[in-house]
Amino acid sequence: MNPIADRGIAQVTAWLAGLGRRQGAIANNIANIDTPGYVRQDVTFETELQRAFGRHSSQLAVTDPRHIAAPSRRTGQLGLDPQQLLVTSRLDANTVDVDQEMVLLAETQMRYQAAASVLSRKLNNIRTAITG
Repeated sequence: MNPIADRGIAQVTAWLAGLGRRQGAIANNIANIDTPGYVRQDVTFETELQRAFGRHSSQLAVTDPRHIAAPSRRTGQLGLDPQQLLVTSRLDANTVDVDQEMVLLAETQMRYQAAASVLSRKLNNIRTAITG
């Protein structure tokens, strides 16, 4: 709920919601570490933000031929190319790697703390403006 229609609050709230979904997927992956045939869930942070704001493209605008185009690699996995991600060779067909999940969990927690801090500062600014 955003009673003052502040776009910044809406953006940070969407950021927190996406990070919450990502944390839930990571928790499911860790909980199913010993489930044979379990396929790990993934919530890409940038995709969640785009979904929340209705954007379908994450490409940078190239308005001058001298601009450098952004690389078209998959992000959301700590900026690694898919070939660099940890790969497991488990015999039970479970695709969860606990080390990778713990790294993603730590990254998600840091991003969540940053978003919560931004929201707190924004609300404090509004409170200061109202009370003087």
